[in-house]
Amino acid sequence: MKSSIVAVFALISFACRGAAAQQTAPASIVLVKDGHPIHNMICLPNDEADPTAVMALKEYRDLVAKATGTEPVRVAEPVEGTPTIFFGRNPWSDKAGVTAAGLDSEGFRIRTVGQDIHIVGRDTPGAGAHRVTGSIGMEPGTLFGTYAFLERAYGMLFAWHDDLGTITPPQKDLAIEPIDLTDAPDCMYRQFTKSPAGLANQIYGRRLRLGHPIDVRHEHNWHRVMSPDVYGKSHPEWFAEINGRRYPKHYAEKRGGQVCTSNPQVVEHFANAAIEYFDKTPNSQMFSIAANDGRKFCECRKCLALDSGDVRPDGRRITTDRILTFSNQVAERVSKEHPDKRLGVIIYLDCKYPPKRVKPHPMLFLVHPTNSGFSQGAFYEGDRWSEAAMERGWHRAAGTFYKYDIWHYDQTPLYMIAPVTKHLIEKCRAQQTHGVDGGYHYIARSYELLGAGHYLLARLMWDHDFDAEAAERDYYSALYGVAGESVKAYYDLLESQLAKTFREGPGDANKEPMIASFFNRYPGANNPGMYLAAYWPIAAQMKDRMDRIYFDNRKQMSKDELDRLHRLINHHNYTLHTVNAMVMAGRGLTKTATVADRKSFENSKSKRDAAIEKIKAYRPFYAKLISDMDATSHTGVIYGKKPTIEVRAPSDFNQ
Repeated sequence: MKSSIVAVFALISFACRGAAAQQTAPASIVLVKDGHPIHNMICLPNDEADPTAVMALKEYRDLVAKATGTEPVRVAEPVEGTPTIFFGRNPWSDKAGVTAAGLDSEGFRIRTVGQDIHIVGRDTPGAGAHRVTGSIGMEPGTLFGTYAFLERAYGMLFAWHDDLGTITPPQKDLAIEPIDLTDAPDCMYRQFTKSPAGLANQIYGRRLRLGHPIDVRHEHNWHRVMSPDVYGKSHPEWFAEINGRRYPKHYAEKRGGQVCTSNPQVVEHFANAAIEYFDKTPNSQMFSIAANDGRKFCECRKCLALDSGDVRPDGRRITTDRILTFSNQVAERVSKEHPDKRLGVIIYLDCKYPPKRVKPHPMLFLVHPTNSGFSQGAFYEGDRWSEAAMERGWHRAAGTFYKYDIWHYDQTPLYMIAPVTKHLIEKCRAQQTHGVDGGYHYIARSYELLGAGHYLLARLMWDHDFDAEAAERDYYSALYGVAGESVKAYYDLLESQLAKTFREGPGDANKEPMIASFFNRYPGANNPGMYLAAYWPIAAQMKDRMDRIYFDNRKQMSKDELDRLHRLINHHNYTLHTVNAMVMAGRGLTKTATVADRKSFENSKSKRDAAIEKIKAYRPFYAKLISDMDATSHTGVIYGKKPTIEVRAPSDFNQ
């Protein structure tokens, strides 16, 4: 965290989240008295203010109203005798000497002057602060500063996107000491995808401090820049040669059409496409020249000669040097016309390994895709083929690069709870020294699937020194009150069991026909059977833990805390009964099921359906994804259906 605190501000009258505040020391700046916010709010008129400042004021007003029951008053100019909180650039903050001058990108400054509070950040003019998308580069510093103030002064915590997951402790009397705080993110690129209903790309993402100051484009793009549909017949030589023949066509939903990177005309075509794009969209900072998804890369003599000659442990050729050679050649041409722009390149599959002979051009925005969720962190460190070793190699070659990581991939864990928190924390800290400047992360379709993982990941990308272990405890305590510690222990149990199973294999669980069938079909990490094998031996322990969490704590929990716990119980029941139903179905398919097994299967099937129905009320999109999986994939055996498709991850994952 690029921060400085001249006068640390602390809570004077707020003892703990959710508790009644008591006056314990003389207050310097009163925020709330008798349930009424003291400060008026000011930013420039909406037609003159940066939209970020307007949104910051609105968020402050709405969230403080939720905490106090009273909405702060917005005024056009300061009122004599009434303290004011100022948002964004304005003449009164300028006069007080509180400006955005000298701030790092996306940074903010919070400073008290007398009883007034100034929150001023680096704000991009124009709309867009409410969205976190690759196509929009945005600096919403004032908004980030507002959330920092609300968290520190009001004790708020933004766990989920909805009201139930927005923790706003009730405040009757609240005061703080003087403040002088400057802060900015440690990572430039901070974005989530596969979040619940995609809402991490909306205002909730800003509450998590997600964003990036420039537009970021590294999507698979060869099939657009050089479409086989357009150029395949006229220029087949521009496309990959496979088994002695050119392959100018798509496969697997536009994944095909890889190009011949050693052809000078191909290089020129891509360079011209990038130059034309920047000419037409001068405000854009990046153009993607990332290869298509999948393999089927060129096997012509000239392309093969660009490879280093190294092979992966599975015998596949490593293509890093050829991809970088091509990308560098495009960059050389583009940089002459647009030297301040970037070219997005995904370094994945057979080119995810560090280069041996070629140094990346500084114009390249390198994104290294991996999948932490497929191994639960069991194999991050290790020999030269480990992910950590690859990161260190890319740091030596390029200095700075970015990640495209997947912490929970939908059907692989069968949409079950699959925490990976300890690895997430350790990995984020390791990547500080590996040159990783943030990235684009898959989290999960429902927050309970990763526990505190999504929250900690966002905060660690903002602040490398963030105390994630303490924040994890605070996260569960804020959501579940007295049950918080037990909920954390439940997630710890599941995570440790998963990591053990990924390291050591299925063990005795492999005696179950369903689990054995998964391991026969999926010898690699992308194996749903791993989750069945991990949870099956501890199913009784999982049930006992959750029962005790509920029955030991329910009478001491608030309604909101209990509602949140019920959501977790729904996901727990879905997980537990998916495992049991799958295992019992496996016995039935091999005709080894007893009468008791059949009863157990029917019971789990019924309870699984009930859990899905409850989840549908607040995560409808997640429930629909489960329904789609049940109709088309392995879990279809629960309903007497044979799977029609296999559970597979996109090919750009850690393969």
